[in-house]
Amino acid sequence: MKVWVKSLIGSLLALLGFQSCDPSTIFDGPNMYGPGPAEYGCPTAVFKFKGEASDELGNPIPGIRIAVLPRGEEYEYAERDTLFTGTDGKVDTVLTYNWPDSESIVVKFEDVDGDENGSFKAKELKGDALMIEKTGEGSGNWYEGEFTITAKAILEKKETE
Repeated sequence: MKVWVKSLIGSLLALLGFQSCDPSTIFDGPNMYGPGPAEYGCPTAVFKFKGEASDELGNPIPGIRIAVLPRGEEYEYAERDTLFTGTDGKVDTVLTYNWPDSESIVVKFEDVDGDENGSFKAKELKGDALMIEKTGEGSGNWYEGEFTITAKAILEKKETE
């Protein structure tokens, strides 16, 4: 009877994965406990974003929509990545994204308030036109760190008809 009970308990524990707790399964070497745990998710990074829109004379332009997007992807503007310049023509905020590649960021400036603050042509900044600085280290796992992105756009006035 005792052998039968031990076999049943051993079988249940094996089915539940408790065999992996057996000290005899420990490996030698740099990772003495075997391969690391499986991690699921997406790499993320925190982006401190500073944007500024001005006209050709250096005057700030309020009400300009600034969208921060990953390069190569076209999708509708979402609330989380769409900002508007204040009366000083600037915006300063923190964004968290699921892509850590700071080289893939595109910043679009677009005048959406009509003639209220003047009418300006849209402008897109990417690559060398953006100042991207890594300001905080990541965890070595899924968190890639902190970046500061500065985007300054000089917008041209639309020609009136």
